[in-house]
Amino acid sequence: MGMGKRATSARHALNFLYRKPVIEVNDLEQALEVTTPTANALIKTLIEKGILIEITGQQRGRGYSFDRYLELFLS
Repeated sequence: MGMGKRATSARHALNFLYRKPVIEVNDLEQALEVTTPTANALIKTLIEKGILIEITGQQRGRGYSFDRYLELFLS
């Protein structure tokens, strides 16, 4: 995916997103056992790659969605 040293974490995050497609940062922290800054950086990368979208429009307590995956069930 062209993510360099984050590739392993991104792969684990993607596996987690298939099980829970709507998340918050703390969900990813707990699932991957990483720090808040690491989870935030990974989410930022996944947004840039078009894998996640931010769905709340808030500064704190943001929610993110694995939208492409969810659309498979809605269509």
